[in-house]
Amino acid sequence: MKNDMSLPVIAVIGADGSGKSTVCIELKAWLETRYPVKLCHLGRQTGGIGRMIAKLPFFGKKLDHGIAGKANKARSDKGPKAGVALIMFLLSLKRVYRFYKMLRLKKQGFLIITDRFPQTSVIGGLDGPDLTVDHPDNIISSYFTRWERKLYYWMTDHKPDLVIRLNVDIDTAMQRKPDHRLSSMVKKIETIQKITFNGAPILDLYSNTQPLEEIVQEAKKAITEILSKKY
Repeated sequence: MKNDMSLPVIAVIGADGSGKSTVCIELKAWLETRYPVKLCHLGRQTGGIGRMIAKLPFFGKKLDHGIAGKANKARSDKGPKAGVALIMFLLSLKRVYRFYKMLRLKKQGFLIITDRFPQTSVIGGLDGPDLTVDHPDNIISSYFTRWERKLYYWMTDHKPDLVIRLNVDIDTAMQRKPDHRLSSMVKKIETIQKITFNGAPILDLYSNTQPLEEIVQEAKKAITEILSKKY
């Protein structure tokens, strides 16, 4: 196996149902025959908690809708209350911690594949900062907002060497992920096309029209090109 301290970071992004996990696993299996590889999930993985709550008998859906309502209210002009801002900030720290661990693995000489990647192109969008109001009325909320933005800007300063963007239409995504909220899925799909990743090269693939084998082959070709040019 080759062991190069400057091996690249390959980010695989897309809305839920776009096939990120499957593509990541396929690429890892292919690359680890030649390089030391780590697959890092850079999401917060809180969506699964909400879906578990929604499945609870009797009051699950009502509780889930209540949580979603509070999240939407937190994005109003005045911003969230201090307690809500604290919770949102702590959830963002989960992503920051995972990102820090990923950087440490890169420094150890691993080629990194990431499932998701933080972004600041769309505040409040997929994998972006959650505290969306620039200047909340509450001084404590304002403090957490400033710190969350600083942390996200720090993460996005480390741009990936290649972004593999898996595009999917809403019908396909909901068919694959029927337990997800339609409004949330629509927002994620809309966000995907607006993310720039600080000018990192982006390979657009379409999981609703391209077979998995074709997607994986195109991704392999792009990664091979990156490796041959820089590494």
